[in-house]
Amino acid sequence: MLTVDEQLEEALANLRSLEADASARETLLSEAATKTEALTAQVAELQAQRERLDADLASVRQNLVTLTKRNEELEAAEKDIEKRAAKRAAEIVASTGTTAPAPVTPKADHQTEDLVSRFKAITDPKEQTLFWRSLSPQQQALILSNTATAH
Repeated sequence: MLTVDEQLEEALANLRSLEADASARETLLSEAATKTEALTAQVAELQAQRERLDADLASVRQNLVTLTKRNEELEAAEKDIEKRAAKRAAEIVASTGTTAPAPVTPKADHQTEDLVSRFKAITDPKEQTLFWRSLSPQQQALILSNTATAH
């Protein structure tokens, strides 16, 4: 049997152990509450992002529908232009009485003459190369065809 002092010491030790456990419990509960708040904030932020993404997705889908419709309209217009061009070409051929197409050259085009004169005016080969590289393939072809027929 334990003496009163020993029982008191044992009770105090148990009390200290219970206080330590209670303190640890409070610390764990505090940490859990902090983590819960952080996770709740993250969930709210993610929900807001999802709502923005849903709105963006709806907008993209609407744009896709609009662009698809516009593409179909442009394809129909292109077919119509091709039909009208073919009809006009047939009318021209019929009115000229020949099956050969009329010769069309870019020489009458003032822009072509301007390009050729600008190209010929450059005497420095490096500058001429830079100018040449700045031109579109169509512009380069115009200069080549004009200078080839001029010689």
